[in-house]
Amino acid sequence: MNIARRTSEETRQCILVAAWDLFRQIGFRKTTVADIAKALGMSSANIYRFFPSKDALTQAICRNQLDLLVATARTAAAGPGSASERVRAVLMHLYRDLRDQMTNHQRVHEVVAVAMEENWAAIDEFLDACKTTIAGLVAQGQASGEFGPGDPAMLGEMAMAASAAIHHPTLIAHCSGDFEAEAVVAFVMRALANKNPLMVSPSSE
Repeated sequence: MNIARRTSEETRQCILVAAWDLFRQIGFRKTTVADIAKALGMSSANIYRFFPSKDALTQAICRNQLDLLVATARTAAAGPGSASERVRAVLMHLYRDLRDQMTNHQRVHEVVAVAMEENWAAIDEFLDACKTTIAGLVAQGQASGEFGPGDPAMLGEMAMAASAAIHHPTLIAHCSGDFEAEAVVAFVMRALANKNPLMVSPSSE
């Protein structure tokens, strides 16, 4: 598409895609705004019309990529099967998507390291979205008798915490593969199915 004929949103998305490609090819720290502009055949000034700084652009890329992961998780959550099957599907989809990003694109680690070190809002938003997705499935599983009692929001948070070894950007590199991931998820599922969990809702105390 001709640059002049793009809408503002289309141009913004093109910038995000081009920047992400360059980050993966030559690294986040080595990529300059001028590199991104050159790849798109536009001026650096045009990039700054949409993103006031490289940091703002990087945070937008981070949020964009995490939103894609959340969309995948929500699709799995809305799929067929019991609540248990869908919780398992969500956790495994997150694992495989994150594993592919972390192991196939080593330079992504640069962006992840900065995002975690500086506590970017996109990271918290991503985790909250995942917890909320799991919590919704936990509530469904409790209603059907698949899961034990407890506050769904708390159990969703605990399920994500228990599976950190297969979802955390740093730890995931040490995961031995699908077998270990399946074992972690099986542990989470057994905990959710426990009819007398340690973590119960305040109202049940």
